[in-house]
Amino acid sequence: MVTPPSHSNQLKPQTSAGQRINSVTPLRFEEAQPSGWREYLLVAGVIAALTGAGLLLPESYYVQVGLLYLLAINLLSLRVGRAPILTAGILAAFCWDFLFVPPYFNFAIYNLEDILLLITYFVVALVAGQLTARIRAQARNERLRQERATALFQFTRVLAEAKTLDEAANMAVRHMNDLLGVQTALVFTRENTLELEPPAPASFAIDGNELQSATTALSSRQSVGRFTEVQSNAVGYYLPLVREEQVFGVLGIKIPPGKILTNGQKELLEAFSQQLALMIERARLRAAGEREKLLAESEKLHRALLESVSHELRTPLAVIMATCDKFSNYNSDNYAGFVAEIRTAGMRLTHLVGNLLDQTRLDSGPLKPHLDWCDPRDLINAALRGAAGALVNHPLEIMVSDDMPLVRIDFALAEHMLVNLLLNAALHTPAGTPVSIIAGLDAASARVFFAVADRGPGFPALLREQLFKKFVRGEAAPSGGLGLGLSIVRGFTLAQGGEVVLGDNPGGGAKITLYLPHFVAKNSPPE
Repeated sequence: MVTPPSHSNQLKPQTSAGQRINSVTPLRFEEAQPSGWREYLLVAGVIAALTGAGLLLPESYYVQVGLLYLLAINLLSLRVGRAPILTAGILAAFCWDFLFVPPYFNFAIYNLEDILLLITYFVVALVAGQLTARIRAQARNERLRQERATALFQFTRVLAEAKTLDEAANMAVRHMNDLLGVQTALVFTRENTLELEPPAPASFAIDGNELQSATTALSSRQSVGRFTEVQSNAVGYYLPLVREEQVFGVLGIKIPPGKILTNGQKELLEAFSQQLALMIERARLRAAGEREKLLAESEKLHRALLESVSHELRTPLAVIMATCDKFSNYNSDNYAGFVAEIRTAGMRLTHLVGNLLDQTRLDSGPLKPHLDWCDPRDLINAALRGAAGALVNHPLEIMVSDDMPLVRIDFALAEHMLVNLLLNAALHTPAGTPVSIIAGLDAASARVFFAVADRGPGFPALLREQLFKKFVRGEAAPSGGLGLGLSIVRGFTLAQGGEVVLGDNPGGGAKITLYLPHFVAKNSPPE
């Protein structure tokens, strides 16, 4: 919702001459009800003056009096509009016929030459008056177009000189106030809802009915308010700031009482609104670019830090594990418990460091797998050895299809994928529940699959779409993990052209299936 700007943000309708931006020449508004009676009064006065002067001339000069009427009509066309010129032609014709053409004080004409002269005079007067009025209208329109083009150029230059969005908004409001002699308000949008962001400058408060009109302009994407058919009882005239399909705000104009908004001025205000929308779009795109740049730099630093820390931790971890192996050879009951705890913590930390390094590899660019033929059973056995510590309290079920062929994959990546799935199943299921490993061939889609299933609580419905993102962990997940395991599984699978599918284990629990491309060897792969 828009709140009225504070008093400190109020702008006067017009600034002083010394403060005008770029020496703005004001554009004048037309009167709400043009006072055309002055033109008719001028026409009547000129015709009356010529009639009085003609009555002082001899009666034989009636032709010369008609020519004077014709000259007066042509001169009047330089000052008055079409309707007054037509009125002047009719008055002059009737006065000439009634007062100067024999028989006098009668509209009847018996002389053919006088009839032709009257018709010719009347037609010439109308044509000359119309052509002159048209030329005047064209000249006036050209002048107005030039003034609008100059005003648009100055407005564009004002926006270009601003360094920030707030500064551009303030300068735009002041410029329109000086140029049009109006009160202006700008309302920006956030997610297509009217809201002051940043606090936009305004010469009048947009609240109550005015807020409703501004909201209507925003939703309908057309001009609303005074001088329109929609909510015409509003005080202001409101234009949406539209750029392509996006609405950036509303421009409000409060025009002085007794004035009207011409079509040319409406076109000028529409051009102003388009320039404002372009300015706001450019400012937001620039801000988004800066944010993206900062995020990219932050991500780069984040990856470098993780890689550095992970590499530095590998050496002390190797020393700790070697020391544990050395102490275990003493067969001392006094140290057995401590050594077991240190070994468990070391293996856990080694796994976390490995995950950090793997995630860094995935983030650093496209991963190139080293494909080679391998036996799926050897792969499963290697994965079980890697997760042996975590699976101590879980019965294992291994199901490998009898027709399972040799597969061409990256053995190291695939082993790491299965280890992460096994550790994930052991971590999120109660002790004593079984964990299953299933491998087979999907001949229909020419893919091999490896699945890990458990009898745990399964995947939360709201978390399914987030599970493969970095550092995402379930609310009920035990402490100690980083939420990288499934992210790495997905990254390694995609690198080998495969797919990861989340599912439910029949009878309860979760099931994660890895699908990898199946290559048919032309010759038997080496043993």
